[in-house]
Amino acid sequence: MDIIALLSSDEKIINSVRDLLKKYIVYPLRTQEELEELQSKMPDSLFLVDTVSHSLSSLEDFLLKLDDDSAVLISSKKPERLNRERQPKSVFDCVDAEYITAELSPIVERALQMQRLKSELKLFRRSGDDSLSGHMPVYSKPDAEAFSAGRYLHERVLINFAKMLTVSFDMRELFIHFMDSVNEIVRVNKMSIMLRDMDIFYVKTHYGLDPHVADTLKLTKESALVGWLARNGRIMQKPAGPSDAVSVSIYREMELLQCSFAFPIIHNGKLIGIFNIDHKITEDPFCKEEIEIIYLLCNYLAAAVKGVDLYNQMWRQQDFTNNMLSCMSSGMIAVDKDDKITIFNQQASEILDMDPAGIIGSDLRKLPSPFGKILHETIATGRSYKRYEAEITASKLPVGINSFRLLDEHQSPIGAGIVFTDLSDSRKLQEQMMRAEKLEAVNDLMAKIAHEVRNPLTAIQIYTQLINEKYGDDEELRNFYTSSVSQSIKKLDGLIDKLVTFSITQDYNFNKEDVGCLIDNAAEHVLKNIPSGYKFEKSKIDSSLFIEADRKFIIKAIYYIVLSIIEKAPVGTLITVSAKSGPVSVEISLKYDGNVLTDKEKESLLRPLTDLDNLSVELNLPISRKIIEAHNGSLDIKSENGSNFFIIRLPLMERRTAAIYDLREGN
Repeated sequence: MDIIALLSSDEKIINSVRDLLKKYIVYPLRTQEELEELQSKMPDSLFLVDTVSHSLSSLEDFLLKLDDDSAVLISSKKPERLNRERQPKSVFDCVDAEYITAELSPIVERALQMQRLKSELKLFRRSGDDSLSGHMPVYSKPDAEAFSAGRYLHERVLINFAKMLTVSFDMRELFIHFMDSVNEIVRVNKMSIMLRDMDIFYVKTHYGLDPHVADTLKLTKESALVGWLARNGRIMQKPAGPSDAVSVSIYREMELLQCSFAFPIIHNGKLIGIFNIDHKITEDPFCKEEIEIIYLLCNYLAAAVKGVDLYNQMWRQQDFTNNMLSCMSSGMIAVDKDDKITIFNQQASEILDMDPAGIIGSDLRKLPSPFGKILHETIATGRSYKRYEAEITASKLPVGINSFRLLDEHQSPIGAGIVFTDLSDSRKLQEQMMRAEKLEAVNDLMAKIAHEVRNPLTAIQIYTQLINEKYGDDEELRNFYTSSVSQSIKKLDGLIDKLVTFSITQDYNFNKEDVGCLIDNAAEHVLKNIPSGYKFEKSKIDSSLFIEADRKFIIKAIYYIVLSIIEKAPVGTLITVSAKSGPVSVEISLKYDGNVLTDKEKESLLRPLTDLDNLSVELNLPISRKIIEAHNGSLDIKSENGSNFFIIRLPLMERRTAAIYDLREGN
């Protein structure tokens, strides 16, 4: 770690020097007074002097005080050799400001190498004892009376600092309290705490150092001092004399840090910081007990720093989560394994018109149906709902729901969550699109109706005239004509019934209906009217299922689906109807084997009036879908394993068997 002091008033030069010397600590100074003050505190620094913004004559006395080769001048023009020989010995070299980009870095590197070499020689000359880097020296021992009185103070400091660790989560307050605790043990003139951030140690707080200098001090992981402390985990005293290149580097770094002792701050075997202290203000030597107590405080500090880091990280994560939840366009609710609500975001509050303050911490039974049911089932069984559509019982609000299980690090369930969206706007848009499709088909529909109605009426008129005028005496022929007229009238009546159902809003008579009985009636109706050659049967139905429905229209919807299947399937096809219960709905499935329908074919089947030449058949599925949607249900088509399924989903009203939740009450 090398500090380079730069005296300049030119922002352009300051920025250029910083960019060129990024691997060093560049400390810009504006005035000569600031430069002299820094030199008094850190005499071993390299000094860059901008003689363009500061006249060389005014700096002559300062340059004469510096050590040899410790300054580099930045001038408007590089001086001639003769002029350079007249300059003070402290000037190592000069850099032309115009060519600073090309010349500065190599000159500074050579100057620093020269400084290091001279520093090592100076240390070798000064070392006359056997002191080795990293060895604890012999400390003076206090007298018995002073030590006895001091022990009580030390114990009190340790207790107070330990108590402080349990209540403070402010890093700056922690550091200040730590340094106050050290000052109660030993009065020192300078101290600093460095913490690791990525691979660099920065000064986080200090006492007795120049703030501007402290802000520039840093140690990398390649630093000699950092490496020694990380490897040994022991206290480093500034070497009195070098024994090798490492101790020389440590000495230089501790000189820059203005400290005599460096204490490692270690957590889980890793160096996370360094605590530096200089001499006592009385210049008395430290005793062993004082150093040991400071080392112990550093251990406490390491645990506290990690605790504060973890606390702050948790708060940052919580703030991030809260901000994310509040900005979500969807509602989110989460519960723990005890069915207590832990998350209820702002959008959930707006959709459900509920106050989060009264919901968070409450039992999930406070949630409107079907949220409580889905959350409980997801926790208990692990079943996740994907793109599930339901209706909130109380407000009749349509919502789209996705549920998920919450797991701990051992993959054990600890709760569940749901993300849901208000589908009101989506439903309105769908209704508008469907209305537009219907309006678009009106013209074609009217033309086809006229054609379809005219044909059977024409036949009726012709056959009636023939019966009365020409074939009154032929009973067999009269019977044939009568049969033809009846069939035409029946066909016309069926078509008109479908057209009325499709085009007019119906008044449904909703009643509580047993799903099993409803399917029995539908099967009976289908078997009476199904064309010969086709088979229809029903699977066993759970008789405990109830829905709110208009029996006549639901039977009609099932029958029209069967007719649509018959139109697509070959003679001999078996159609099977079954029903099963979900958490909030019942599924009625009509299955048949045959060619698997493509996505395009499925979409075409549910779209009305795509084949006007076969209008009577084309209306079957659209009418069924209209009836089912009027019951707050849905009609879907899916294919798997060589079979096609028409699936009717209708809201489940209640079950006779005991249930965990009453859907009507929203519990």
